Amino acid sequence: MMIFLLFGLAFVGVVVAVSAQYFSSRAAVGYAQGLTNNLYAKIMRLSKEKRDEIGTSSLVTRLTGDTFQIQTGINQFLRLFLRAPIIVTGAIIMAFRISPRLTLWFLGMVLVLTLIIVVASRIVNPLYAKIRVINESIVTSTRQQLEGMRVIRAFGQSEHELDNFTTINKDLKTWQLKTGVIASLISPLTFLVVNMTLIAILWQGNLQIQGGLLTQGMLIALVNYLLQILTELLKLAMMLTNLNQSFISAKRVETIFNLEDEDIKAPLTIKKADQEALVLAIDQMSFTYPTASQPSLQGINLRLTEGESLGIIGGTGSGKSTLVNLIMNLYQPQLGSLTIFNNQASPKNLKAWRSWVAYVPQKAELFRGTIRSNLTLGLKHEPSDQELWHALDMAQAADFVRDKELGLDEPVESFGRNFSGGQRQRLTIARALMRPAPFLILDDSTSALDYLTESRLLAAIRENLTSTSLIIISQRTNSLKAVDQILVLDKGHQLGLGNHEELLATNKLYQDIHYSQHQKEAADES
Repeated sequence: MMIFLLFGLAFVGVVVAVSAQYFSSRAAVGYAQGLTNNLYAKIMRLSKEKRDEIGTSSLVTRLTGDTFQIQTGINQFLRLFLRAPIIVTGAIIMAFRISPRLTLWFLGMVLVLTLIIVVASRIVNPLYAKIRVINESIVTSTRQQLEGMRVIRAFGQSEHELDNFTTINKDLKTWQLKTGVIASLISPLTFLVVNMTLIAILWQGNLQIQGGLLTQGMLIALVNYLLQILTELLKLAMMLTNLNQSFISAKRVETIFNLEDEDIKAPLTIKKADQEALVLAIDQMSFTYPTASQPSLQGINLRLTEGESLGIIGGTGSGKSTLVNLIMNLYQPQLGSLTIFNNQASPKNLKAWRSWVAYVPQKAELFRGTIRSNLTLGLKHEPSDQELWHALDMAQAADFVRDKELGLDEPVESFGRNFSGGQRQRLTIARALMRPAPFLILDDSTSALDYLTESRLLAAIRENLTSTSLIIISQRTNSLKAVDQILVLDKGHQLGLGNHEELLATNKLYQDIHYSQHQKEAADES
C-alpha cells in the first residue's frame, strides 16, 4: 500500500512540476509581449530629437534583447525563486525539530551563502551593464557596415571595417571574461561553504551520537536536509546571475519609459501671416544639434507665398536635410523662427503641422506588401483605383506598374528589393501624392531618375497640384530650373536666394555646382 502511495505522490509531483513550468512560461511570455508592445508604442511617441540621442541600434537592442532577457528572468523567478525559499525554510524547520543545536550550522551556512551572492551581484551588475553597451556598439557597427557594403567595397575599406569590428569584439570578449570569472566563483564558493558545514555537522553529530543525544538515522536525515538546501541554493545562485542581467535590462527599458512623450496635440501659438498668401516664413533662424558644437544652420531668412516653389541646393553637410526636418517640425530652432501657414493661419498643434507636409525621403522606403498597400499607407479612407492610377501617372510610375502581371496588387518585398532604384523613388513619390497636403517636400527624391522622366514628373506635379507649395532638395541644378526660388546653402549658411537665372549670373557657388554638371556650358562661357 505504501508503494502505491509513493508512486501516487511521485505522479502528483510530476503533474505539479509540469504545470508550474507551463504557467510560469505562459506568464513570462505574456508579460514580455505586453512589454514589447508598450515599449514600441513609447518609442513611437518620442520626439525625433530624443530618438536620435538614444540611437537606433540602442532602441532595437532594448526592444528585442532586453525584453527577451526580462522574459527569461521572470520565467526563472516564477519557477525557481519562489520555490527555493519554501524548501530551504522547510528543511531548516525539520532540522530544528531533530537538533536545534546543529540547526545553527544550517542558519550560519545560509547567511554566509546569502552574503556571497549579494556581494557577487553588486560586483557583476555594473559589468553586465557595460556588456550591454558594447553589444549596442556591435549592433551599430554591423548595421552601418551592412547598409554601406557597396561603398565599403568600392573604396576598398573591407579590411579597415573588419579591423574596427574586431576591436569592438575584443573589447566585448575582455568584459565578458571578467564578468564570467566573477560569476563563476559563486558555484565553487557555495560548494565550499556547504561542504565545510557538512563536515561540521558530521563532527558535531558524531559527538551527539556518542553522548546519546542523537541517533544515526537522525544524522542521516540532517544530512539529507542539508543536501536539499544545497540543491536549492545552487539553483538560486545560478538563477540570480541571470536575474542580475534581467535587472540591468529592466533598468535600460525603464529609462525609455521615463522619457517625456512628444505631445503632438499640445496647442501651438497660432500666428497670422504678415502678408497675403504667405505659406512659409523663416526669420533669422539658427539651429544646432544637441551633440554638435557648431550650428548646422545659421541666419536663414526666407519668404514663400502660395503657388511658389522652392529649391534648396548645396554640398554635402550644407544643412539641406536639417532645414527639411525643421520645416516638418521634427526639431525646433534655438534662434529665430520658422512658421508655415495655410489660409493665413499657422497650425494649431504638431499633429496638424505634420499633416500639412507630405514628405518623400532621400532613401526610397517601401514596405512588404503590395503596390496598393504601399500607396494607401496611413490613409483613413480606401481610395479608388482611379485615384491610385492618377497618383502613379503624376509620379511617372503608371507605365511599369501596368506592365506588372498583377498591377496594383503586385507584391512588394521588404525595402522594395524587387524594384529598381528609380522605380522605388517613383512609387514613394506616388505614395506622398496620395496624401494631399499644403506642402510637398522632395528630399533629393529624384536622384535615380533621368532628366526627361524627372522633368515630366515635376511638370505633372505643378500642373495637378496648383495649390501645393513644392519644396525640392536636389544636387542637380537642372532639377531646380523651373522653381520660383532657389536657396543656396554652404556649411549651414545662406549664400544665395533667387531663381536659376539670377543665381547663375551672380552666385559663385551656384555657378560652380551648375558648371560642374554641364561641362559644355562651362567651356562656352570661358
